[in-house]
Amino acid sequence: MPAAQHRQTLQTLNQRASREERREQLIKVAAYIVEFEGIDALKHARIAELAGCGRPLVYSYFPQKSDLYFAISESFYRRLEERFTCEEQYQAIKGFLAGDHSLSTRLESLIWDVIDEYGCAGLILRTVPELNEDFQNYHRELVSRYEYRWQRYFSELGADELSARLLLDNCTAVTKNFALAYRRGELDRETSLKRTLSALGALVQNDIQRIQHIQTNGFNKELKT
Repeated sequence: MPAAQHRQTLQTLNQRASREERREQLIKVAAYIVEFEGIDALKHARIAELAGCGRPLVYSYFPQKSDLYFAISESFYRRLEERFTCEEQYQAIKGFLAGDHSLSTRLESLIWDVIDEYGCAGLILRTVPELNEDFQNYHRELVSRYEYRWQRYFSELGADELSARLLLDNCTAVTKNFALAYRRGELDRETSLKRTLSALGALVQNDIQRIQHIQTNGFNKELKT
């Protein structure tokens, strides 16, 4: 779907809505800007223009640009957390590695539901370098609040803390790339889901096998293979 069509889904800010409702609407506008106009375009004036409100109102919710990064990221993760439990994630990846794709297909479909509703801005911010010290600090907090559950199943499958984090980084980048292709109309939903699952499955399977090989045979033997 082209950016213009996504933009049509944005609504002028409802001044009669509650403060929390207005905040969520401004976050959606900010997320749209990150996804279709780029991180550099994320400015209070641009949010106000798309939301149909004054800049002072946007500043009252988000005094610093870093507050916008934080809000976009947290809103995206919270929506994912509402869709499925940590245990469901773990069972899905275990099933996939064992050849049963039913749970992982359902899980990925739920992630795509969040992307349909909220877009890819959370994934985009997750895969760019840390933007400033505030964002780095918040990113660490985001990991402790939400991403422990994403890393948990890699750890359960034998990955150490660093390997689990790097594997999650790579999985997030793969998901973002296919999700953006879907959002831009380059892939339909079914195709994007299948290709994402295929790429993630190969990535996780190869990495877990490599980690298990190192644990069994040692690092030096891996270098020789």
